[in-house]
Amino acid sequence: MNAVSARTLDFFDRHVVQHIVEKYGFDELQAIKAFISSQTYAMLQDPELELYKVSPLIIFDMWESEQVTGNPRNSLYLRADEV
Repeated sequence: MNAVSARTLDFFDRHVVQHIVEKYGFDELQAIKAFISSQTYAMLQDPELELYKVSPLIIFDMWESEQVTGNPRNSLYLRADEV
């Protein structure tokens, strides 16, 4: 499969970073570093997972779950046991 396009990643970067800044009061550079160094971002870059097809709010929720639990897969959007 092809890599997720830079344009798509930029779209998610802008939206997720904005949510991090607004909710946690990070400055923009801190928020960017926190997001792009996360497992969530690595998952977003994996074209096989097709996470680029979901809302940036879901990606933000995954990032938050990763910060709290250490695993983005604990997001309610991904956990089948909570449905």
